[in-house]
Amino acid sequence: MNQETIKQALAPLVGLPLRTIGRAADLLWLHFGEMHEVAARGGGVRTVGEWAIHVQCAWRLCQQGRIQVACQDYYCSPEGEVLKDWDVIGKSLFDQQASSLRERFKMSPPKVTSYTVDDVGGFSMALSDDNRLDVFPDGSNHSEHWRLFIPASHKNHFVVT
Repeated sequence: MNQETIKQALAPLVGLPLRTIGRAADLLWLHFGEMHEVAARGGGVRTVGEWAIHVQCAWRLCQQGRIQVACQDYYCSPEGEVLKDWDVIGKSLFDQQASSLRERFKMSPPKVTSYTVDDVGGFSMALSDDNRLDVFPDGSNHSEHWRLFIPASHKNHFVVT
């Protein structure tokens, strides 16, 4: 996929706040823009942003030259020990850090200010308050690295493999 295509796909995020962060197993999810309720599969409702990114490659969220949370944090405890049951939500360093970030984002969500893309499907997204999201594909196979989409929409997802 060429850089210009990725730039065009990410363009709608500029100016939007990063509202929330979480995971499903080792998939990172991020929601941007205003949050709203949509019908959930199986009934009920769920709250989503205007846009979402799902990441299944290496990534990190930094602030002022310090990594706040990163993909390797899924696999260790808050005390730094390797977790055998890392996929149990609530046990990992990621879960602890993401919870703190969600609280911070409720009070003062950072806004997307700009982004750059690389020639292998990665990007670096600058956010206000000296925050930065880096997504960097780290495998040579053709699996999915990340996707951008409008939650609960029938519009096609933008998928980078």
